[in-house]
Amino acid sequence: MPHRKLLTFGLSFIIAICFMGCSRAKNVAEDTSINLTKWTEIYQVTLDSYLEQDVALNENIDFIAIDLTTLEFANENDKKTIVSWLEEKHVPVKDINLDGLREEGLFDGKHIPNGVFLKIITVTKNNDEIIIEGMKYRGVRAANWFETKWELNDGVWKFVGTIMTMIS
Repeated sequence: MPHRKLLTFGLSFIIAICFMGCSRAKNVAEDTSINLTKWTEIYQVTLDSYLEQDVALNENIDFIAIDLTTLEFANENDKKTIVSWLEEKHVPVKDINLDGLREEGLFDGKHIPNGVFLKIITVTKNNDEIIIEGMKYRGVRAANWFETKWELNDGVWKFVGTIMTMIS
């Protein structure tokens, strides 16, 4: 019996080590190597890259809705900078989620007739790489999910690109 307990302990220890090794990804909000000004630029380019893909979803829009609450480590000034930058390039931006759009009568539960909704879902940093997952939504059959990649080169974060991971 003591041999079995030792074997169980050993296997549990190995599994715990594997899980700790797999948990190297962390929320970038905890990362102090990137200042908030750079995060503002990373979000600007990332959200703009969503608009540049499947541009048919952007046709005849009067606004871009963004759930800015998902930018958990950006302060209010950063969010204002992001909104201003996107408005200069596109159309007015609303800081709102899908429930808010529904309450304002701008989303019927299936379609946003006059706008497009953008959302950052997750941000993960591994070593010298940032992966941002997000979405662009116009309707049930008009939505895209994205993965944006940034790499650290000589101390500077560089935009690698955005790929569409799913389309509906």
